[in-house]
Amino acid sequence: MTRRAIFSILALLGFLGSPHFLAAQQGQPAASGDVVTVKAYPSLRPIPFNDPFKVAVQVIIKEGWHVNAHEGLPQYFIPLEVSLEAGSPFEIAGPIEYPLGVQEALGGVTNPYSVYAGEIRIIVPLRHRHPSKEQVLKIPLELKVQACNDKFCLRPSEISFFPEVQLPFQGESPQPANQEMFTVPQGTGGEQENIIAKYLKNNGIFLTFLLIFLGGLALNLTPCVYPMIPITVSYFGTQKAEKPLVVLGRAAAYVMGISMTYSSLGVTAALTGKILGSTLQSPFVLIGISLLLAGLSLSMFGLYEIQAPTWLLNKVAAGNTQGWIGALGMGLVFGIVAAPCVDPFSIGLLTFVAAKANPYLGFIMFFTLSLGLGFPYLWLGFFSTEIQRLPKSGMWMVWVKKIFGLVLLGMPLYFLNPLLPKDFNHLALPAYLLVCGVLLGWFFSGAGVTPGFKKFQHGFGIFLILVSGLVYQAWPRTVELPFENYDSALLQKSAQDKKPVFIDFTASWCLPCKELEVKTFSDAKVHEALKGWVLLKADLSQYSSGPVEQLKKTYGIMGVPTLVFIGTDGQERKNLRVVGFIPVEEFLEKVASVR
Repeated sequence: MTRRAIFSILALLGFLGSPHFLAAQQGQPAASGDVVTVKAYPSLRPIPFNDPFKVAVQVIIKEGWHVNAHEGLPQYFIPLEVSLEAGSPFEIAGPIEYPLGVQEALGGVTNPYSVYAGEIRIIVPLRHRHPSKEQVLKIPLELKVQACNDKFCLRPSEISFFPEVQLPFQGESPQPANQEMFTVPQGTGGEQENIIAKYLKNNGIFLTFLLIFLGGLALNLTPCVYPMIPITVSYFGTQKAEKPLVVLGRAAAYVMGISMTYSSLGVTAALTGKILGSTLQSPFVLIGISLLLAGLSLSMFGLYEIQAPTWLLNKVAAGNTQGWIGALGMGLVFGIVAAPCVDPFSIGLLTFVAAKANPYLGFIMFFTLSLGLGFPYLWLGFFSTEIQRLPKSGMWMVWVKKIFGLVLLGMPLYFLNPLLPKDFNHLALPAYLLVCGVLLGWFFSGAGVTPGFKKFQHGFGIFLILVSGLVYQAWPRTVELPFENYDSALLQKSAQDKKPVFIDFTASWCLPCKELEVKTFSDAKVHEALKGWVLLKADLSQYSSGPVEQLKKTYGIMGVPTLVFIGTDGQERKNLRVVGFIPVEEFLEKVASVR
C-alpha cells in the first residue's frame, strides 16, 4: 500500500471520528450558522441621504451554545464580526458598537475568555452615499461567527443578511423607528451589567445588595469624593458635644441626606439617559454650594449663629432635633458633591437599572450603593464631634473652630474651579494658605492662651506659610495634548490611515476631568506614548443638546470622564475603556495594549 493511500485512509478515519461528523450523524448542528439567528432593524424610516443612521443587529444564540466575542479572545480564536459587502451604495459611518462579553473558561481553555450567549445586539452606523431610483434598498451585511458548547466548536459561518430600508419621497423627513432596539446603550457597562444580573440570578437578592453596598464603599476611592472629608470634619467638629448616641444619630442623618440626593440623581440618570453628575453643569449650583460653605464658615468666626426656624423647632419639640435637621440638610446638599463620582461598577449599575426601567428597584439599588458611599462618613462625623470632649477646653478650642471655618472658606476654590480662569488656583491656593498661616499663627490668638500653646500657634502658622510656597513651586504646569474637537469624519480618516484614536469624553463642569488634564494628560510620558495617535475631545457640557444626546447613544456614555481607545482597524477596544480618573502608569498600559 502506498504512502498516499495510507494518508487518505487516516484522513478519512480522522474525519469520521471528528466532532463535526459525529454531530451531523446524531442530528446535531454541523456549522455555526445552524445555532445563530440574525435579525436587523434600522433606526430611521425612511433613511436620509448622505446622513448617518444605524442598524441594530440582533443575534440570537441557541440555548446551550455560545459564540466567541468580538474581543478578549485567545490567539487563533475567530471573533464575531459584522461587515458590509463591497460594492453596495452604503458605507460604514463610524465604529461598530459591539457589546462586552462574559468571561468564561470553556472547552478545556484554562484562562477565561470573552463569549456571547443568549441574545446580543450590535449597532452598525451606516451612511447612504449613492443616489438610487429604487424606493426600497437592501443593505448587504455579513456576520462572521463561530459557535461552541462546553465540549467542541462548530465550523465557522459567514451569515449574509439583507435588512430593507426605505428611501424618502420628495419632502418626506426621516422618523425614528425600532427605538426599543436602541434604548439600552451598547459598548459600556455590559460586563458590569452581566455581573449584576448574573449575581442576582445565582446568589439571590441579599448577597446582590451586599455586593452593591461594597461597590458604594469602593466609590470612596474616586478623587471627586475627597472634598467631602474636610467638609464633614469641619461641620461636625464644631457641633456641640452630646451623648454618643445623639452624635451618632446626627452623623446618620448626614449620611442619609447624602444617600437620598445621590440615589435620586442616580435613578434620574439611569431612567432619562442624563449623564450622572450633570446637575453640577449649572454654574448656579456651583455658586450656591460655595456660598453655603462661605456662610457656614463665617458662622464659625462668631459673626452669627445658624439655627433652624423657631416654628420648626417648636413643631418637632425635641431638644436635639435641630442638630439632626441641620445634618440632614447638609447631607442633602453635599450628596451633589458625590454625583460626578463614577467607576465601572456604578456605570454597570446605571446600565442595569436603565435596562429594567423600574424606578423603585433603581432607587433601592442606588440607595444601597450610596449607603456604602456614605458609610465612612458616619464614623468620620461621629469622631469629629468627639473633638469637643477633649480635656481642658478653652481658648484653644476657639482656635480649632476657626481652623474648621477657614477650611470651609477655602472649599469654594475647589467647587468654582470649572468657572474660574485656567490656572487661577495656581495663585489662589498658595495665597489662601499664606493668609491662613498668618491668621492662625498670630491673629487668632485670644487672651488666656498659655505661652506653650502660643508657640505652637506660631509654629503652625510658619508651617502653613512654608506649605504655601511649596504648593506654588510644585503646582503642575498644564501641558495640553493636541486634541481636536470630535468629528466622525476624523474617525473615518483615521481608520483609512490605519491610525489609533483616543477620545476623551469630558465636560466643563466635571471636576475629575480637570484632574485628568492636570495629573495625567500633562505628563511627558503620556505625550510621548500618544505620538502618531488621533486625539479627539468630545465636550458633553451641554448634556441635553441634540449632538450630545447622539454621542451618548453612539458610545453609551453614562458618566464623565470616559476615555475610549480605538485601534488601527477602526474598532473600539472596549476592554480598555475607562470611566473616571486614571493615573499615568495605568493610562500608559492601556495605550501600549492598543498598539
